[in-house]
Amino acid sequence: MSAPLVFVVPVRHPGSVKDWDALQGYLRQTLISIAAQTSTDWECVVVANAGAALPDMPPSCRLITVDLPLPDMPDRDIHLEAYYDAVRHDKGLRIHAGLAGIDDSSHVMVVDFDDFVHCGLAEFVAKRRNVTGWNIDKGYVWDGGAWCFAQPQFHQMCGTSHIIRRDLLGSFVAKDGHLDIAAVKRRLGSHIFIHHDLADQGSDLLNLPFPGAVYRIGNPQSTSGSGQLTALMTPRRDLVAHPRRFIRNMLRYRRVTRDLRRDFTLPDNPW
Repeated sequence: MSAPLVFVVPVRHPGSVKDWDALQGYLRQTLISIAAQTSTDWECVVVANAGAALPDMPPSCRLITVDLPLPDMPDRDIHLEAYYDAVRHDKGLRIHAGLAGIDDSSHVMVVDFDDFVHCGLAEFVAKRRNVTGWNIDKGYVWDGGAWCFAQPQFHQMCGTSHIIRRDLLGSFVAKDGHLDIAAVKRRLGSHIFIHHDLADQGSDLLNLPFPGAVYRIGNPQSTSGSGQLTALMTPRRDLVAHPRRFIRNMLRYRRVTRDLRRDFTLPDNPW
């Protein structure tokens, strides 16, 4: 795959999802958002377990099947770090499978199966192929309603938040020749380490100069466990405990306008 930008969409194991029909609906909307790029210089890889029912793929999207087992997910309320480690292990292996055949000169963007991306990403990246990549440090958080939240440091919150040239991600081969699982979990299974790791090796990511993605919350099929918009972004307890932060965050709400829906191909009925 040699397109300037390749989107990689990892899909969870069917056994870990309560409502697979709902997941297919979210994935369909995400793929429609990806396919709305203003440029044709992109490709998309969806990674899912063999035999999983999936929506129809738009042109330029292809499926890679894996045979990964149902992950053992600890109770996140009791063993939060072990839960995240299991998520990173499963997600990282799926993304690793999706990297197969992508040229080193292509940029890769991991997209969670229920998020939305800006329609101008492929056109932007195609004009800047020598750049190491970008943090999506500006984006929106949305629960499907009439309002969204303009999230600063978006790449610290959402997995759909980096565009990185393939060669910089590494080979993921350990010294003994086997797959480096620790690197897979850290660089692919998580979004919170990669920009620091690349900076440490002298390959700093730039900040994308426009909001690049919408993080959909309130989806019960997601591993993030995020709730509704106001409860997550402006909890009532902050009004007393952190009044300045509460007011600052209240000013970050934005109407979901026609232009915003067009830029990210947001559906009128996301659920």
